Amino acid sequence: MAPLSILPGRIRLESEELVGKPHVCRYLQKHMMHYLHGLTEMTVNHKTGRILVRFDERQIDRQDLTQRIRLILHEAVKNASEDEQLLAGEDNSPPLVTRHALHAITDMVAQAIFPKPLNTLIPMAIKVTMGR
Repeated sequence: MAPLSILPGRIRLESEELVGKPHVCRYLQKHMMHYLHGLTEMTVNHKTGRILVRFDERQIDRQDLTQRIRLILHEAVKNASEDEQLLAGEDNSPPLVTRHALHAITDMVAQAIFPKPLNTLIPMAIKVTMGR
């Protein structure tokens, strides 16, 4: 995590650990706003990986603030990776490519076997029942 700009009562940071992870951004923002009472605004952007913090310098030291952000960010990333591992272990569905291949094969078989009106209706019915 690197500071991009520092002004009195305002700091902008950037972290690659936030890019593409909106759940980590929400976790960081929620826990920071609950932890510190001198924060006036905190914006975390998962697209850029940037954090904008506005705070009252009379209540919060900038060093303590950045250290606390690092700590909560580390905790958020650790929790997110544990959650991803749990979800990966519980997901018994076939990979996305396999599911698309299955749909394509079903369409081809239905079109080859059934007469003209049914060769379009059967694949549609199968897709509906499979939740697609």
